[in-house]
Amino acid sequence: MRKWGLHYLCLLILAVVLAGCGSGDNNSAADKLASDGGNTSNSAAATTEQSSKATLADKNTSAEAETAAGGNEAPVEKGLTSENTDQANAGFTGSDVVEGLNKKLIYHANLTMEVEDYGKAQTEIRNMVTMAKGYIIEFNENMSQYEQGGTFILKVPASGFSPFLNNLEKVKHESLQRSIQGQDVSEEYVDLESRLKAKQLMEAQYTEFMKKATKSSDLVAFANELGSIQETIEQIKGRMRYIDQNVSFSTVELRVYQTDESLAVKEKAEQGPLLERASDALKGSLNALSVMFQWIFVILAGALPILIGAGIILAIVWFARKNIRVRREQQTQRIRQENRELNKEVLPAPAEPKVTTSIKDKKANEDENKE
Repeated sequence: MRKWGLHYLCLLILAVVLAGCGSGDNNSAADKLASDGGNTSNSAAATTEQSSKATLADKNTSAEAETAAGGNEAPVEKGLTSENTDQANAGFTGSDVVEGLNKKLIYHANLTMEVEDYGKAQTEIRNMVTMAKGYIIEFNENMSQYEQGGTFILKVPASGFSPFLNNLEKVKHESLQRSIQGQDVSEEYVDLESRLKAKQLMEAQYTEFMKKATKSSDLVAFANELGSIQETIEQIKGRMRYIDQNVSFSTVELRVYQTDESLAVKEKAEQGPLLERASDALKGSLNALSVMFQWIFVILAGALPILIGAGIILAIVWFARKNIRVRREQQTQRIRQENRELNKEVLPAPAEPKVTTSIKDKKANEDENKE
């Protein structure tokens, strides 16, 4: 029995030694091929081996991520159950936000508030945001005849999310509507971390391949693959930063508005007695006329210096034109008078016309003389 035991032990030791030698020979041969460049088939084999290693590493990291996610499933469900119970009993609490930081929860609140004084409420909200160490992303304001209001999109630290909402309720308001939504991105974040580790491992290995590559074709192929991997890494990091930012700072969308009471007053006035409405209409007309005359007086008072200057200029122009017209008439009369005198001196006196009377005219004249 001892002999057989010694034989088995010797065989086991021999097998271990041979296996170690075989793996050492394979590794040295692979290193030699990578350092010397090899032929095209050896380069392809090295690339295939690298891809298989990267795939194996990705699978291992994914398995670790799934194990971590599986280990956290029970606490998550327990936290969600307790959260629902607390919200049903006492509403939204600060502990939910702390759990959300651990679970990678993104909170978003929507509030609609009708206030008594819009200007005062807007000032209070801005002060609350500053005190909470938050900031305003967007602000839109609407003004109309019957309503004035604005919409805020705010970012506040997640640790102060619940106290900030409680402070908003202290603003004097007529009505308030509030809703809170939470998005669990824990699974996505764990998946991103796993992908990032795998891609970083592939980046390191392709970097080593580029250092050992001797052919330009292999170098170009490795560079292209490395660029694609680095681009994917940057995208993953950007998404992780976005999730971290939204987990750290919760979003609050708030609409604040104030209704104008003039609409109610107008409707009440339209429903009054006939004489009262007629009196109001007459007062309105008189007020309109008064305002119109006041504006006319103000406009004339403002334009008075201009009118005086324009009047003086017009008077000067009128007198100048009048003098010119008088002078022209006098010259015309002089010319006519001189022409008449010249005509009298040059032309002879006209002969007296002969008067011829007929017999009938003579008889008529004689009869008139007799009478």
